[in-house]
Amino acid sequence: MNQWTTTLRTGLPIAFDGEQFTVAEIEGRRILLRQSAVAGPPKLRQVDISVLLTHPTTEILAPAPAETTASAALLSGLAREEDDELTVKVQHLQEVLTGYRLGDPALALDGEPRADFTPGTPLLHRYAVKAAELGVGLTTIRRWTAAFKKAGPAGLVIDRPVRSVVERADPRWVEMAEEVLKAHVKASRPVRGLVLTEIEERLVKEHGKGAVPLPASTMGYELLRQLAKGTNAFEGSTKGKRSIADAPQGTYGRLRATRPGEYVVLDTNSLDVFAMEPLTCRWVRCELTVAMDLYSRCIVGLRLTPVSTKSVDVAGVLYETVRPRQARTDDGETLPYAGVPSTVVVDAEKVVDRDGQPLLPTVATETIIFDHGKRSICRTTSRASARSCGSRCSPPVPRPRPTSRSSDGFGP
Repeated sequence: MNQWTTTLRTGLPIAFDGEQFTVAEIEGRRILLRQSAVAGPPKLRQVDISVLLTHPTTEILAPAPAETTASAALLSGLAREEDDELTVKVQHLQEVLTGYRLGDPALALDGEPRADFTPGTPLLHRYAVKAAELGVGLTTIRRWTAAFKKAGPAGLVIDRPVRSVVERADPRWVEMAEEVLKAHVKASRPVRGLVLTEIEERLVKEHGKGAVPLPASTMGYELLRQLAKGTNAFEGSTKGKRSIADAPQGTYGRLRATRPGEYVVLDTNSLDVFAMEPLTCRWVRCELTVAMDLYSRCIVGLRLTPVSTKSVDVAGVLYETVRPRQARTDDGETLPYAGVPSTVVVDAEKVVDRDGQPLLPTVATETIIFDHGKRSICRTTSRASARSCGSRCSPPVPRPRPTSRSSDGFGP
C-alpha cells in the first residue's frame, strides 16, 4: 500500500491480485470489486476488507496528494513574534466570519459585535471594512479568509524552509570558526569561551571591528556545538579527535570485488591462544596473520607466530597467496591461489618450467588491503608484495582509520 492516506469509497481505483478494479460496493466487511480496463462485460469479485488491505499486491491507483508540511510542524516552528502576529491575524478573520474576535458569542469581548460585523451583514461589506482597517487590499482579505477556512491558522503561515543555526549565522564567522577548530586538532582540548574570543579577534584583525556581526554568547556556544559535532573537539578523547581529523573525507562504503584476486585483505589479530617457549618453558601469546580473498572469501595465506608478528611473517603470508605450501599428508589440501578459481583448467605444460618445476599461475593478486600496522607498511612487506604479485600487482593500499567501519570493515 502507498504511505499516504485515502478514503476507501465507491469508485476508488485499486490494483489487486494482478488486475485493476474499481470499488463498486461496500457492505460491512465485504467489498465488491468491478474489473476495469477490459473488453466485454466487467468481472465482479467480492473480497473481505482484511484480505484486500493485507494482500501484498494491493495498490491504490488514485494519484497521491501533494506533499505538505504538517500543521503542528508549521506552528511549532514559529518564533514568538511570528506567533503573536499570527494570533492577531486569526482574530481579525474570525471577526470577519463570525463578528467576534474569539470566534464565538460566548467569548464576546467588550463592544462586540461591532456594527459593520453584526450577523446578517453582507460578507463583501465585512471584507471591505476589514481591508480598510488593516490597510491591505480586498483581495488579500479574501485570500486570507479562504486559506483560513481550508487549513485553519496553519493556512496563514508562509511555509519557509527551516534553517539550522549554522545557516542563519554569518558565513564569515562560520568559516573563521572552522579554521580555529582545525588549528586546535593537534593541541590540547580548548575551552569554548577562549575559542569564541579567538574567533572574534581574528575577525577584527581580518575584516575590521564591527564588519562581521558576532552572535550572542548563547548562540555562539550553540554554533560551536553544531560545528564540532562528530569531531571530538570539546568532548571525547584527544586521540580520537586527531584520528577523526586524519581520516579520509569521503564517504565510507564497502569494497565490491568483481573477480577473484582483485582484492586481498591482510590483517593480524592477537588470539587467546598460548604456546610454550621451548627454551625457557614460558607461556607466550600467539598472533594470527591472515590473507583473505575478498571475492571468494577464501583464506589464501596464514601464519601463526608466537609473541608478536614481524615483517618477515607478513611477507611469508603474501608469498603463500601465490605459492601455497604443499600438503604434508595425503588427506590434506593446500590453500587456494588468490585469483585462480577452482573451475579453471590450465594446460599442464604451461605451469612447469623446462626442469619440471611448478610455475606461478598467470593470475595473481592485484591489490592488497592492510591496516596502518608498522609490520604491514615496512619496506620488507612492500618488496614481498612486488615480488609475490609480479608486475601486474597494484601497490599495497593502506586501510584508512574510519570512525565507524562499514559492514565489511574495509575502507571506502
